[in-house]
Amino acid sequence: MLNLDFKNKNLGIVKKFWIFVIVSAVIILAGLVDMLFIRHMNYGVEFSGGMSVEVTYDASLDESKVNDVVDKYFATTSYKVDGEPQHSVAGGERTLTYRLKVEVKGSEGSQIEGDLTKAFGEKATELGDERFDEIEVSSHTISNDVKNRIVRSAVIAVAVAVVVILVYIAIRFNLLAGVAAIIALVHDVLIMFALTTLFQIPVNTTFIAAVITIIGYSINATIVVFDRVRELIALPSYIDKTDAEIAEDAVKGTMSRSILTTLTTLVMIVCLAIFGNASIRDFAFPIIFGLVAGLYSSVLLSASTWVNLRKLFKQENKKPTKKIKKIKEQAKA
Repeated sequence: MLNLDFKNKNLGIVKKFWIFVIVSAVIILAGLVDMLFIRHMNYGVEFSGGMSVEVTYDASLDESKVNDVVDKYFATTSYKVDGEPQHSVAGGERTLTYRLKVEVKGSEGSQIEGDLTKAFGEKATELGDERFDEIEVSSHTISNDVKNRIVRSAVIAVAVAVVVILVYIAIRFNLLAGVAAIIALVHDVLIMFALTTLFQIPVNTTFIAAVITIIGYSINATIVVFDRVRELIALPSYIDKTDAEIAEDAVKGTMSRSILTTLTTLVMIVCLAIFGNASIRDFAFPIIFGLVAGLYSSVLLSASTWVNLRKLFKQENKKPTKKIKKIKEQAKA
């Protein structure tokens, strides 16, 4: 059984706080620059409107020949493909997803499916390759009204999740611990958005589900750390300990649990990313980004943020006087 024991190690996590902050800031800044000025986020059809056309074919087929059929078809129509097609592999099949950023009707999707299926049938006859005759074409259409409704629902879902978590933290912890937990949570979401942009993962309703999942998972890991902080503060042996020492011991005491829990979850999510189809991978990769960011923030940032907030608001030397008085009375007795 794997046992990671960090309790007796001098990790200096609080002292290295700003190094960890700089690492996160570089990733977030790179994502923001890419998002705002270079490639932008890869919005799926749910958030951009229009139509997506999926062409699924045998992995042994030459992709360039498949692409050639699709390109020739769209060259004869008024529909324009937005950017390069997205690639995905599942088992022995590959899927190319083409996005059309135009206002289309559902009936037009059926027409495109029929025309492309016919075009692949003609390619099969031309090359004498029956595999082209087995290529499957499907489409997915989102009108502007539906797009606006999806975007609104996504924003509401994320907002409700954050508000519920804020209420929970406000009840469970003191103010500065709650603020530190929320800062760690915001960090995780920003890292998710940055890496999603840098790797051009589609941003769709699946991505929103991944964000909400990570919000819940990440705050749970952070709460474990602050629970340990609260436990240590209540111990008589920690009355004379500084905030940095308490935070360091809290992190070391929970690090093994955080790492093992995250690794266990990552194993399953990585398997989904490797063996799943396109829609599953669109969910799995943001989850992977969020899990790693959540582990990073809960272990290396959350408790240290609490220490620095205590310094900022001049709370670091303020001890719980009622607890000290009670301990002294018990010692005299």
